[in-house]
Amino acid sequence: MKTIAVLCTFLFLSQTLSAQSNDPAYLTILGWPGTFTQQFNPGIKERRRQIAFGIMLKTLITPVKELRIQVKQALDTAEQTGYPVLFQLDDWNYNPPSSDPNLVEWTTWPASGQSYGSLVKRRWINWGTWFWVEAPRNYESPVLRADVKQRLQRGVLPLITARLRKWNKEGRGYLFAGIVVGWESGYYTIKGTGVINLKPLPAYNGVTYGDSDEVNTGYAALTARGYTPDSVKQLAVKENKTEAQVIHDIMAVVVHDYSEFWANLCFKSGLPRERIYTHFTAVSSLLETESPVPFSDGRVLPLEAATNKYSRPGVTAADFVINLDTTSRAFHNLGYSDWGAVEIEFTDATRTENGAFQFLNRLADSGAKVICIFGWWEHKGHQFEANTPGAIKAMRKWLEQ
Repeated sequence: MKTIAVLCTFLFLSQTLSAQSNDPAYLTILGWPGTFTQQFNPGIKERRRQIAFGIMLKTLITPVKELRIQVKQALDTAEQTGYPVLFQLDDWNYNPPSSDPNLVEWTTWPASGQSYGSLVKRRWINWGTWFWVEAPRNYESPVLRADVKQRLQRGVLPLITARLRKWNKEGRGYLFAGIVVGWESGYYTIKGTGVINLKPLPAYNGVTYGDSDEVNTGYAALTARGYTPDSVKQLAVKENKTEAQVIHDIMAVVVHDYSEFWANLCFKSGLPRERIYTHFTAVSSLLETESPVPFSDGRVLPLEAATNKYSRPGVTAADFVINLDTTSRAFHNLGYSDWGAVEIEFTDATRTENGAFQFLNRLADSGAKVICIFGWWEHKGHQFEANTPGAIKAMRKWLEQ
């Protein structure tokens, strides 16, 4: 079986809009500048550390016309205010409704004589509370990839590349903090995680979690790649693994390739490789006994999955879901001294002035060129509250270094 390491033979390609390794480091707040202008002034272009804002685009469900409006608004805001902008593109969490077997994932192999397996109906997510979203996609689907391509090429990338060329001519290229392709990229697994035993069962929008929701996916992508139940069984014997482990290994490559597809579209549009980031979890950097989720989870993938030749790797880097030393060392060994902490949350341990300052320094010293704070909008007392006096003091201190 191909490994991700083989797939990620590194060609560091040149770009007309190239960024330099001595570009600023960006401390980014997910949200519009109006939510933090009282706490932080925009930095002058010579400053090596910049305060930036980030916007999340629900790329797969937002109409192309609306994507263009959102992107233009963000670019105009950066140009008018002096705060650099980071774009975050959702690659799998939010999809439009579909029951097309050529588009959505399957929860089983195709039965004998059938072309398709059972279709996944929905994906349950717990981001503090349970909710469900529409059916996850088959990353090998030509239908999906054609849709992603036209959305990025019509709704997102031309506006950014044109504005970046303008800013570079004006000496203001620093206003583009980057673009993140993905939002904890992975594939959907929930079967056997104990959700069915919760009391009360998760319920959202008229649907209660039940036996039919106890599923794992990936079978559409596996089938598209030519795998069958027999070939997976043979690989399991050959590699001395369970069939579930073999499927997880293959799906790690599938997710990597899907992420690389997004990054390549950004790169070919003219964006510099150094301003393109992936977004995976770094849970695999932990010991399994330390992990908040099982290692069989479809978001717990090898750190190599976050790497490709068109971008820098990016991961969620909250203190409880990463071993920072292991992660930075792995990226460095793969040829990436610079990477992105493209999602962090402040916790009790990192929310105090001293804790936040040390955390930000550790991230930067480990090579994080973008640090994006989620949770600025959370209410007082929330577990990921970020807008606190201690955190603000630490952020100001870090920016002034």
